[in-house]
Amino acid sequence: MQRPLQIPPAIRPRQVALAELMDPAAAPACSEPAPVLASERHLRASDAWDRLTPKSRWYRFGRPMLDIALLVATLPAALAISCVVAVGSAISFGSLRRVFFVQPRVGQRGRIFRLVKFRTMREPKGSVYDAWSGGDHARVTQWGKFLRSTHLDELPQLYNVLRGDMSFIGPRPEMAEVEAWANTEVPGFSDRLAIKPGITGLAQVTQGYTPRDADAYRRKLAINLEYLARVSLQSDLEILGRTLVWMALGRGWKWRGKRG
Repeated sequence: MQRPLQIPPAIRPRQVALAELMDPAAAPACSEPAPVLASERHLRASDAWDRLTPKSRWYRFGRPMLDIALLVATLPAALAISCVVAVGSAISFGSLRRVFFVQPRVGQRGRIFRLVKFRTMREPKGSVYDAWSGGDHARVTQWGKFLRSTHLDELPQLYNVLRGDMSFIGPRPEMAEVEAWANTEVPGFSDRLAIKPGITGLAQVTQGYTPRDADAYRRKLAINLEYLARVSLQSDLEILGRTLVWMALGRGWKWRGKRG
C-alpha cells in the first residue's frame, strides 16, 4: 500500500503573486532574455524562493553535472530518433512547417520561456487554453497519441535543457493561463517552480497526464513539494528509471488519478 504524500513543514505552500500575467502571443523569441511572470513586489521576495530551493550538495553541484552527462549521453541517439519522428510528423500534419510546436511556458521562479515539442494535435477552434479546459483529446492525431504515449514528443526539449530553461528532472512547465488557474485553485501551486522545470519528474511518472481538476493539481503540488524536500541522486535515478519504463510501456499520456 502506497504511503500518503506528506508536504514537508519547511516548504508548505505560500500564496504566489501572479499579478502581471503575460500574453502568450507576446512571448519573446528564444534569443531574448525571458521576462518574469510576477509583480515587482514578488520579484523583491527572492528570499522566499531561496527558502524553497533545495540546499543539498547534490542539488547544487550534482544535478548540473547530471544534466550535462545526460545531454552528452542522449543527444546523438535523440538526434537520430528526432529525424525519424520529424518525417513522420511532416507526413501526419502535411507540412514540414508543422513538425514542431513552440509555446510559452512558465519556468523557474515564474520566468517565461519558449518550450519546443513535436506537434501532436490539430489546431484548436478557439484558444489553446479553452481547448485544454474542455479536454483536448479529440485534437490529438493517431501519430500524436503514439508520440505522447512514448514521450517522444518531448525530445526537442533537449534544446530547452541546452539553453538552461529546463532540467532533465523537475516539475512540469505549464502554460501561463494554466499556471494562473492552478495558482487560484491551489494557492502556492507555483512554489514548485523554485527549481527548473523538467522533461520528466516525480509528478510526471506518478500522475501522468493531469486534466483540469483542482484535486489533481493539489496532488501534483504535493508530489512536487515532496520531491523538493528529498531531492537526491537516488531519487533522480529512480525517476529516470521509471521514465524509461513509462516510455517502454507507452504510459506517457495517461492520468493515474488517485491511484498513483
